[in-house]
Amino acid sequence: MKCLLVANIFPPINGGSAVVYESLCQFAPAGTMHVLAPWRHYLSGEEVTGWREYDAQAGFPIERIELLRPPAVSPKSLLHSAWLQLWVDLPLKLKVLRKAVSMIRREGIDVVCVCELSSGSWLGLLLKRMLGIPYINYIHGEEITTEVPYRLFGRRRRQYLHNADAVVAVSEFTRRTLIDKMGVAPERIELIVNGVDAERFQPGPKSQDLLERYGLAGKRVLLTVGRLVERKGIDTTIRALPQVLAQCPDARYLIVGTGDYRTELEALVAEYGVGEQVIFAGRVPHDELVAHYQLCDLFVMPNRELANHDTEGFGLVFLEANACGKAVVAGRAGGVVEAVRHGETGLNVDGEDVGAVAGAITGLLLDDTRREAMGARGLEVARQSSSAARAQLFRQLCERVAGG
Repeated sequence: MKCLLVANIFPPINGGSAVVYESLCQFAPAGTMHVLAPWRHYLSGEEVTGWREYDAQAGFPIERIELLRPPAVSPKSLLHSAWLQLWVDLPLKLKVLRKAVSMIRREGIDVVCVCELSSGSWLGLLLKRMLGIPYINYIHGEEITTEVPYRLFGRRRRQYLHNADAVVAVSEFTRRTLIDKMGVAPERIELIVNGVDAERFQPGPKSQDLLERYGLAGKRVLLTVGRLVERKGIDTTIRALPQVLAQCPDARYLIVGTGDYRTELEALVAEYGVGEQVIFAGRVPHDELVAHYQLCDLFVMPNRELANHDTEGFGLVFLEANACGKAVVAGRAGGVVEAVRHGETGLNVDGEDVGAVAGAITGLLLDDTRREAMGARGLEVARQSSSAARAQLFRQLCERVAGG
């Protein structure tokens, strides 16, 4: 059985979904997983840093084209949207289709896994109709909870999901949303809860190089890793910092990730006068990510659900932090309550409540015994959440789909 994984977000791009897709390939039998990914990021338009080096050492076949989806542009009108479809989207889709067909025929692909519902499922559906290749949708959560405008050229999420031969849900929250909101039959959903590679993510000493790079020697470090988007609750953490600093003046907040929300976050840092305590690390190299987790004393990401219902489907970063022996402070929204065991591996708080976030952070920073106990328990839980086992479940699903 051979699977073609079509992923717009794939390492060395950072992100929970990218890590999930990487693990599906890393722990699969050699030659069974083939990846189609872009070498340019559709949001920034920039070349993905380090993609050639990553592909050369990945250990599984990766083929790249410039883009899998059009650059992010907001249509100004229906006429503008139609123009974009004709002169931007359609030519790009033809390139993607030709590449995918070439790989399928050359490699003898049996099943396609589409990793981006709204902007990628057209390929799975078209390949199914053209070549009879079954396809799987891999769903994390936010792509089905977030409300989107349904216009002439709007997204067709239900159609894609109902035409898929199987749908993977990464959490019980996501599975239930697929059933209740998208009308997907329960028997067509495969629950594969996100796992973590405990061989890669593991406890370790704080890197002296990173301590010097960020000026964090002798400081207590709070860390967030993720795309800089509103639902992550990074803004709430910044608002909570003055309260935290009043009791823990040596606290520093390190933010790893990129995204359009950075401008708002930087303005908030200035407004709250915490410019000396907040560090925007931006994108970090793939091989430095674990060292950044090891650098922190507490992982913080008080996620919340937005007005348009955008929320976290699971929150793999919490498991990654736990695997590095770190306690976490998380929100209560979406599937994060499945990733974080409240009072055991970390604390779940209201991601909109600045006081609650400040209290959770301060309480754990000032209580070394409790924080370290949560980190130790988190490490145990993370080691039981094997990425290799999840990859095996995915392979079994592919075999059933391909054989059906």
